[in-house]
Amino acid sequence: MRAFFITLKLVLSYLLLVAGGLMAYAPSALALSYPERPIRFVVPFAAGGATDVVARLIAPNLSALLGQTVVVENRPGAATVIGSAFVAQSVPDGYTILQGSASLAITASTMAKLPYNVTRDLVPVIQTSSQAYLVVVRQSSEIKSLQDLLDYARKNPNKISYGTPGYGSSGHLSIEQFCLETDIKMTHVAYKGDNPALTDLLGGHIDLMFLTISGAFPHLRSGQMRAIAITAPQRSIRFPEIPTIAESGVPGYEASSWNGVLVPAGTPKEIVERLQRDLAKTLKSPELLKWYSDNGAEPGAQTSAEFAEVIRVHLEKWARVVKQIGLTPD
Repeated sequence: MRAFFITLKLVLSYLLLVAGGLMAYAPSALALSYPERPIRFVVPFAAGGATDVVARLIAPNLSALLGQTVVVENRPGAATVIGSAFVAQSVPDGYTILQGSASLAITASTMAKLPYNVTRDLVPVIQTSSQAYLVVVRQSSEIKSLQDLLDYARKNPNKISYGTPGYGSSGHLSIEQFCLETDIKMTHVAYKGDNPALTDLLGGHIDLMFLTISGAFPHLRSGQMRAIAITAPQRSIRFPEIPTIAESGVPGYEASSWNGVLVPAGTPKEIVERLQRDLAKTLKSPELLKWYSDNGAEPGAQTSAEFAEVIRVHLEKWARVVKQIGLTPD
């Protein structure tokens, strides 16, 4: 009987080893054959915006490198939550990827019940772009510099109105952060997107906006708008004459809008690494380099670990701002 139990124990141990080996082998086998079918590239915004444009510039070159079609699919709604949740809840096999945005770090604090946890349910692959904001006023405004803005706002609390693409958006919180750090108060006017806010700025109904270079450039070129500062830590190569907010009297201030590719948690490491390598090559394509140059952007963090750190820093930053301004999660 003793011999029987010893034999049984040995057999069970062997079976456990075999099972463990098969489990370890499965992801590797999946990674070796990846990709075998088209890849869905989810954009949690409507077509036409900067996030969508970058995804559509990436897709053809990434398709060529992977040897499979990369299909861009727009799933807008609920401040990017619908599209982000779809990817977070997808099978972690590398066939559904997300073109995420700065909203991932914001909705974690502005929404009470997200159907996913950013750091638990999504794995960062690579940052695809980072764009600073320009602080813009209409050309006829008496505000000629950031110091003019600060002087007037301190003497006239809430008299300056600023427009954003929505309550709790990256643009909104970036301006709230600016107000906190400069101890000023301005009046927020929330719109459903940048375009209606921009229309009201040019029409004289609001006084100020934080706009990406891509959004501001046509109106700067036409002379309808003036940029008085940039939110980047250093001046833009494209607009070297525009000072940073930091050098204009608010040391350490920085804000940006960013995008990056993420995959569902549990995606095999080998697939994450393959996507990271091929995306890094794609971001150096002539089409993307031209877009970065035209829009005052840059690729940003180039490894999964670096991109994860960008997200971590912004999660903490926006959580702090949301708490300080007393924004109640929906």
